[in-house]
Amino acid sequence: MPLTQVSLQNRGSHFCGGAILTDRWILTAAHCFTSVSEEFLSGVRVLVGEFDRRVVDEEEQVFLIKSVSVHEKYHHALPMNYDIALVELEQHITMGAQVQPVCLPLPDVTVPPGTTCVVGGWGRTKERGRLPAVLREVHLDLVNPAKCKYLLHTVRRSLLSQRAGQLQPVTTILCAGPERGGKDACQGDSGGPLLCPAGSGSAPWVALGITSWGRGCGRGWGSDSNRPPSKRGSPGIFTDVRLLLPWIKQKLREGRS
Repeated sequence: MPLTQVSLQNRGSHFCGGAILTDRWILTAAHCFTSVSEEFLSGVRVLVGEFDRRVVDEEEQVFLIKSVSVHEKYHHALPMNYDIALVELEQHITMGAQVQPVCLPLPDVTVPPGTTCVVGGWGRTKERGRLPAVLREVHLDLVNPAKCKYLLHTVRRSLLSQRAGQLQPVTTILCAGPERGGKDACQGDSGGPLLCPAGSGSAPWVALGITSWGRGCGRGWGSDSNRPPSKRGSPGIFTDVRLLLPWIKQKLREGRS
């Protein structure tokens, strides 16, 4: 696949991923920007065409940030609904053989549970590991939406000790990953795209989700009810891009005005 993925770096250290949306805009997660102050953003660089962080890659480009738009309804409390942000670059990206924008899904596209998707990033490959130097990818199957919703309610109860009746409705989230664990996105992968096939055959791969969070890294979650809360896992949790297409389009229009 072409390098639609970007690395967000704060004073040289990778902290989040993102995806090229247009030659001026990057799609990422809201929680990557706990601050949008001028002081913080001045230290952030967006690396496009990055593959190996130890060297300058052939199509690598480095950009300053002009602005960040965080979704107005985003809240950091789990289940972290509306975890989406758009980053506007100071200059235009030069597309190439490797550097290409990601495709967005159509609002009504149906990607059935069990579909194998791809998550990429420079995040940890295990909970206490170091960030890898080279872009990695992992294949994850989509979880049934009803099971995803139930799991998120269970995780949130165990973390916050709140009754189910007090939970916010899960409206912008999808899950991916095996019940047995072993494969997952992890710390450092946040903001990167969950790429899924939007049909059969030669149908395009689309950014169905944005990497948001998870309980542990690659922990099994099929038998969580038999585990103490500190040992429970979850599938990978992703922002469902289909539900936020109107917001994305609105921000892009505002950026052109």
